[in-house]
Amino acid sequence: MATERTSISAEVVADSFHNRSRLTTFEVVMPRFLLPEFNTHRDFSRNSASSRAIPVWKRLKEVLEKPFVPLQFGKNKAGMQSAESVSEEDNAASRHNWLVGRDVAVLQAFFLSGGTAQILKDSKGDPRAEELCKKIEDLSYFFRDVITKIKPIKIGVHKQHANRVLEPYSYHTVIVTSSVWKNFYALRASPLAQPEIQTLAIAMARAHTESVPCQLDEGGWHLPFVFDEDRKEVSDPKRLARLSSARCARVSYLTHDGKRSLDADFQMADSLQINGHMSPFEHPATILPKGLSGLWYSGNFTSCWTQYRKMLPNENDFSRMITRESLLQGLEEDETLVNFVLSLPN
Repeated sequence: MATERTSISAEVVADSFHNRSRLTTFEVVMPRFLLPEFNTHRDFSRNSASSRAIPVWKRLKEVLEKPFVPLQFGKNKAGMQSAESVSEEDNAASRHNWLVGRDVAVLQAFFLSGGTAQILKDSKGDPRAEELCKKIEDLSYFFRDVITKIKPIKIGVHKQHANRVLEPYSYHTVIVTSSVWKNFYALRASPLAQPEIQTLAIAMARAHTESVPCQLDEGGWHLPFVFDEDRKEVSDPKRLARLSSARCARVSYLTHDGKRSLDADFQMADSLQINGHMSPFEHPATILPKGLSGLWYSGNFTSCWTQYRKMLPNENDFSRMITRESLLQGLEEDETLVNFVLSLPN
């Protein structure tokens, strides 16, 4: 189970083996800015903690207490790699300047979210939020010249906006599942790679090496975040797959309130499917009898695996799950665009 981390890390949460194919699910923590690079690996099924879902006060607390700071500051030069680090003096100055940027971003997110009153309201009186607001008020004193330029907001903006300015200084948790890893390790555990993604790839390779996969036979299931206590309460493997999917989407086996709730998990799985958010259903997978499995059912996994997502109706075409009226509303009442979208091949 996941614990709080202060740096780049990797943990295997499910590891399965069948017919010379190994399917592994990791929980990884990386600097948020690495996510676009990580997402270029199309063999990966992945879900991550969304800035649109995390309360601003929790993100502010994380960034103040455990900010991401580059592992090294390289000398400016042409090309994509910086082969040489700056001097110790310049490294200390660069780190200081980076954290000044963090402090300004914290103030920006704080005031965008509505300031102390709104944060205390959103946190429902959590004492950690009260302590956070006091820290930010102290920080405001040191940046009085910045504060004078900020205009007050009567009602705070949504967290999908306020949290964005904190992303360069944030760590990010990702659930990733794949049966193909060799290319990733070769590309990213390289001295030519960005130092932070090289560190991540090495951490993943070490965790991968130390993990012992579970041998699965036909009918067996790869189910991240499903534990023995869940199997005692739920016997249907497809329902367990729905539990697994919801927890992968949430990036935790606990709810956002820190509780274990099967009802909340099933409700979340239903909501994900109804709203067309199908990627979390890719992490659970099973071994079907020969003749029933194949490349179409395996998605981005090797062919012996069948993704749970591929068992769901219309998993690859959300237009079949919504009404024309809903699509028309989404396309701002433009009939021409609606007709174009519906005319596209499946």
